[in-house]
Amino acid sequence: MTSRRTFIQGAGSAVFSSLIPQLALAAQRKLPRRRIPGTDDSLPVVALGNSNAFRQGDFETARQLLATFFDHGGGYIDCSGDGAYLVASLAKTLGKSDQAFLGSYFSGGNPEESHASAKRLIATTGSDSLDLMHTYPEDGVPNWDTFRRWKAEGLTRYIGLARHQPKYYDAMMQVMETGTLDFLQVNLSPLETEAEERILPMAIDKGVAVTTNRPFINGRYFSIVKGQSLPAWAVEFDCTSWAQFSIKYVLSHPAVNSVLTETANPKHVLDNLGGGFGRLPDEKTRKKMRELVQSFA
Repeated sequence: MTSRRTFIQGAGSAVFSSLIPQLALAAQRKLPRRRIPGTDDSLPVVALGNSNAFRQGDFETARQLLATFFDHGGGYIDCSGDGAYLVASLAKTLGKSDQAFLGSYFSGGNPEESHASAKRLIATTGSDSLDLMHTYPEDGVPNWDTFRRWKAEGLTRYIGLARHQPKYYDAMMQVMETGTLDFLQVNLSPLETEAEERILPMAIDKGVAVTTNRPFINGRYFSIVKGQSLPAWAVEFDCTSWAQFSIKYVLSHPAVNSVLTETANPKHVLDNLGGGFGRLPDEKTRKKMRELVQSFA
């Protein structure tokens, strides 16, 4: 598999030069935000996924990632396990606790342990409650009343379900039907589009906030577009890299609040953030984007 680092190195100086205008734009502006349905809250359109730097406890790399992310208007960070404590601690150290919006993961099947972990994370953030408690459908569906109780008790502001495989969509839709789901996280990219037909229309109808994962399919996307020139018509929606091509495809769907991008490289954070600026493709262009990338695959 071609890593993103190898992909960019192989593309040469022409690709790097094409990033300069977008990076300059990102350096001067803050990310656009989208409102969380039914609330006065909003999220920046590009988020930071559960980076290896968080999972592996790489303090210095994580600090650089978060500093770059926050400096350009980033806020939402998806993190799990010990990585959530690292992110919360660094946000406080950087003086960005108020800017940070943490999506962390808990199990309803272990309520005492999860409750205690949530309390420790709250203490680390210095806040009164968590921002978003996620769980997986296989755990969340049978234990959904537990998550609803935690929200009612003020342990968290929002509750959500997260997965990246269509086989879980039915369970997620089952919970959406109850009208009690705040956040839904699913996979979406020009190569993984099933959510657009099955689950995202329902999220719009039910007023559920949507974040998406796998815009680069864990790096496989860069293997697929390797050696291909970015189409000239990408300039029509202010796109200057293949990473932004996928990000802008995702953000142009009306259900999506924020796209999660996962990296341990601060330079890649800048490129990803660039995908949140400027124009977005219309539906006709989205179709052309899907067809182009799928033709490479």
